[in-house]
Amino acid sequence: MLPITARTLAWTGFIAIAAFVLMGASRLTLLDPVENVTLNVTAPAQTAMRGVTRPVADWVNNLTDAGALSNENQRLRTENERLTSELARAREGSIEQARALELAGAQAQFPEGGLLAASVVARDSSNLRALIAIDKGSSDGVREGMIIVSAGPSLVGRVSKTFDDYAWVTLITDPTSAVSARVQESRSEGVVAGNYGGDLRMEFVGQGAAVKEGDFVLTSGVGGSYPEGIVIGRVSEISKTEQDLFQQVSVDHLASLAGIEDVLVLTSFKPSPVGRP
Repeated sequence: MLPITARTLAWTGFIAIAAFVLMGASRLTLLDPVENVTLNVTAPAQTAMRGVTRPVADWVNNLTDAGALSNENQRLRTENERLTSELARAREGSIEQARALELAGAQAQFPEGGLLAASVVARDSSNLRALIAIDKGSSDGVREGMIIVSAGPSLVGRVSKTFDDYAWVTLITDPTSAVSARVQESRSEGVVAGNYGGDLRMEFVGQGAAVKEGDFVLTSGVGGSYPEGIVIGRVSEISKTEQDLFQQVSVDHLASLAGIEDVLVLTSFKPSPVGRP
């Protein structure tokens, strides 16, 4: 029996010789049949293994991609929200500037001064009245009976009740409202009244009065409750029959009272209603 050292050297030599033989055989393609057999045997197993593991790999890849896509979507949503908010603020600034210019233009049409700018802070929630509340009250010099106009300016209504910091305004579309008025073109007179539908009617216009659609309707100043010459609206419809004493005249208000935001209080005018004889 060979000693351990001799045995080790023998095995080492055998392995080295086998390696050289295999390398030579590989270069001479002598092992191709063996490799082909090995591949043919292992290929189905490898294919099956890939078929089993591919869904797991795809799921892991999709999960990674979905996470990245979700983060990107969140970033885009945040950016869109920021840009939309900036656009809204910019547009609101433009609207505020336009409103300020309108109010300034309205004040220029009353050279005698006495106009107090106010904002609408509340509206009557019922369908029975047409009222708004403004952010100016008795502490600002607002008194009951004072006239309210829009930035147009056109007639909005009159102050019906005051408090220290705010006041209620009865709009001209309110069923209790009645304003002495005049058709600008024909000088025909009547009374513009509100109703429960929120429309305006010019009442007591005689059958022979020359009134046509598109005519302007202004305050006449008759009775002393309103100043003369404030625009109310335009004639939108006329109907009359031979049996009626008066024409049925509909008036469209120039301002949108349903969405009005800013008004002017005509503090320079002091109502002085004329009493009955």
